[in-house]
Amino acid sequence: MAEYVRKRWEPRFEGMTRRDRQGCSYDAYLPDPLAGWNLTLPGDLAADIADAETAIRNLNEAGMSHVSLEGLARFLLRAESVASSKIEGLDAGPRRLVEAEAAIAQGGESADRVAVEVLGNIAAMESAIELALQAKRVSLADLLGIHRVLMDRSPSPELGGVVRERQNWIGGSSYNPCSAVFVPPPPEHVDGLVQDLLKYVNGDEHSPLVQAAIAHAQFETIHPFADGNGRSGRALIHVILRRRGLSPTFVPPISLVLATWSDDYISGLTAFRHLDPADSPKRSQAAHTWLRTFAGATLRACSDAQIYATRIDELVVQWRASLGTVRRGSALDLLLDVLPGVPLLTVESAADLIARSDVATGAAINRLVDSGILTQRNIGKHRYRIFEAPTVLELFTSLERSLASPTGDTATDEPVRLVPHRLPS
Repeated sequence: MAEYVRKRWEPRFEGMTRRDRQGCSYDAYLPDPLAGWNLTLPGDLAADIADAETAIRNLNEAGMSHVSLEGLARFLLRAESVASSKIEGLDAGPRRLVEAEAAIAQGGESADRVAVEVLGNIAAMESAIELALQAKRVSLADLLGIHRVLMDRSPSPELGGVVRERQNWIGGSSYNPCSAVFVPPPPEHVDGLVQDLLKYVNGDEHSPLVQAAIAHAQFETIHPFADGNGRSGRALIHVILRRRGLSPTFVPPISLVLATWSDDYISGLTAFRHLDPADSPKRSQAAHTWLRTFAGATLRACSDAQIYATRIDELVVQWRASLGTVRRGSALDLLLDVLPGVPLLTVESAADLIARSDVATGAAINRLVDSGILTQRNIGKHRYRIFEAPTVLELFTSLERSLASPTGDTATDEPVRLVPHRLPS
């Protein structure tokens, strides 16, 4: 049975205010294990989850022909990296990211340190997910490896890959849990709870979306690391949905919607932390609030991503119509296919992407510039020549702003979290 464990906090530091160095009694939450849980779902919730899983499948099947979704996935990792890393300059937009990426690809350096750090965090998220996908079963070593990679570029890399041995808490003072909003399990219980979580992650007791939702909620409840739990919890959603085959290509931006629905997110996690017997129907009922929120966020994420992909498809049709006859298999034809996923490139990077000569690629790029599809810019101290598809960047910025609006309509509901400004024309 889940319970609160009464603990005593003794002050450890000098040089603080009396309030911060006070001792107190606090209640740490000890959740039930997940393995063997006979979770029951009411018909309407089961239908919502089925709809959400169908939406993910449809998006991934469409993604086989949407090159744009690969670029979208990377842009969304950028958005998650900024949000989770709390990097100064949270309004850094996609243009800053791709400019820094282009400068580095040319063998130079980018002066935009925020963008460079975000690129590092994107690479870390990608590496962490691939690390887990390569293993037949997600082991403790894999979970620690994910955390280690995600923490590598953080201000406290030494905390990476280390299960906490001290009590942590959420909210209240930074120095004691006396006024905390939530106190995770005491450190002596963490190892056992993590092993149980991994057993659940490696099973198939529940459908993929339910498994991802429950595992994420349990992970955030355990809070097994001293720092970086948010990033690791988001990576776990990606890992489960991809390992179970529901999202082989593209994981919709569920966590970004949850960040927008922050009140519902917190309410759902709070409801999940029940105090009823492990085999009680009330335990399942406690999870229903959280599962409804997760399913709703999934449907919203899929809907917004599909709208983006459709607009990209329409844009490519407009491009081709404006160009007239485009020979199939030509450098120009191939560039039109890859631009939605790589909206900023150089002649060299474009030639590598489409496996054509620099001469043929350069001629195709010149035609795209002449038609207004691409614009030329010079970046970096060496004035590298790059070409960007501004309409693609504008569409993604609109998507990211939409995901930060509670209703998705930024005309009536402004973004409720920090997101890039609209790109200047």
